[in-house]
Amino acid sequence: MEVAAVSPEVVTTTAPPPPPRRGVLKRFVVNVASLFSLNVANMLLPLLTVPYVVRIIGPERLGLLNFSQAFVTYFTLLINFGFDTNAVRTIAANRGDQALLDRVFSEVMTGKALLWGLSTVIFAGVSAFVPEFRAHWLLHVCTYFGCLGIVLFPVWLYQAMEDLGRVALFNSVIKVLVTLSVFVFIRQADDYLYQNLSLSIAQVVVGVVAFFIAVRRFGVKFSLPTVARMQARFRHDSTLFFTSVVATLYAGSNVFLLGLFSTVYSVGIFSAGTRIVGITQAFVALALNQAFFPIVAAAFGRGRDEGLNMVRKVIYPVSLLMVCAAIGLWVIAPYFIPVFYGEKFAEAILVMRVVAVLPITMALNNLMGAHVLLNLRMDRAFFRITALGPFISLTLNALLIQRLGHLGVAWAWVLTELCMCFALYAYLRTQGVELLKLRYLKEAIADGKQRLALLTNPSK
Repeated sequence: MEVAAVSPEVVTTTAPPPPPRRGVLKRFVVNVASLFSLNVANMLLPLLTVPYVVRIIGPERLGLLNFSQAFVTYFTLLINFGFDTNAVRTIAANRGDQALLDRVFSEVMTGKALLWGLSTVIFAGVSAFVPEFRAHWLLHVCTYFGCLGIVLFPVWLYQAMEDLGRVALFNSVIKVLVTLSVFVFIRQADDYLYQNLSLSIAQVVVGVVAFFIAVRRFGVKFSLPTVARMQARFRHDSTLFFTSVVATLYAGSNVFLLGLFSTVYSVGIFSAGTRIVGITQAFVALALNQAFFPIVAAAFGRGRDEGLNMVRKVIYPVSLLMVCAAIGLWVIAPYFIPVFYGEKFAEAILVMRVVAVLPITMALNNLMGAHVLLNLRMDRAFFRITALGPFISLTLNALLIQRLGHLGVAWAWVLTELCMCFALYAYLRTQGVELLKLRYLKEAIADGKQRLALLTNPSK
């Protein structure tokens, strides 16, 4: 087994006693229910605005909006730097240590603020001196302003403390504000930049509110970290940062590459075809991963076998749910695109059907990677496996973008995810970690029945 570098946090040597089983289960269900509600809102609110917006701005300007968001994604990556994942993992395993909580909070907030300053300098230079970005610099500024909200919103702290109901509420407020602003400000084609500007303003406002609520609720105290502590923090989290970078290079660069080497029309078609699939993926990332990850981290803190058993019990129901979602997306594609985007986006139907399989592969990749490899402290192994993704993705995109445009990017994305899924599974097998056996399915069914009975019987 490969182990990551020693953490700068002082981790307790005695594992905390496991919380009452019913309490853990109820908290998990509440978190999932809260985030499921969030994703329903995330799906319904944009669907209210999509038919209105796209008919005004058209495919080309929709492509510009999504290209700008893809551009700013790289700065979001730099600002986060892997802080969030490691902070959740550390706090969840040592939740009773207030001194550790204060130290992690201070280091993460300081680190993000420093990287936001660096990002701003880089962003200003690219937007001012690169002609392709200078042509739409005002749009990029409107989009980049939201990065300040990324710095302020300590979603990782809420996640580690398993208080995701508030995250759901905060994000729902963002969606409501953006939805209302769209109807108020977007009246003609040239108003398209208000879409990203309203999102950025909402993110910053909610980030400020979420920050002060977190400080009061969790009693965290900020103290400026020493240079040595920050150096240790950056050094320790660098592996997770580079893992995030390479993951984004193959999963998040599709729109960016398409915008650079094809047309904004193709970006608009691709964005339309992947919109509802992205919402489904958000359900996996937000609802299941954010609610489940701190519980799994705590379980791995008590023992390797306990953590693996927890993942084995959830991998089958999650896979079944995502298979149903993939089938549903494939079936509704010919109806969804014309109704919500109009006839100009007819080419997006095939894109949507191609990427319909992604919820399945992404759910499995997240469970095997984030939940198993990272909690087993195999950070470097996870980085090396994830680093295969950009090579596969860039190769496929180079071959397919010029020939197939937006459809080529869709196929490149799907094939890359399938390769990553196989690579993660194969590596875990070499390490003696087996997640997919028939007996695990039977255990998952039995455990599901037992947990359902536990939830529905308040006397237990």
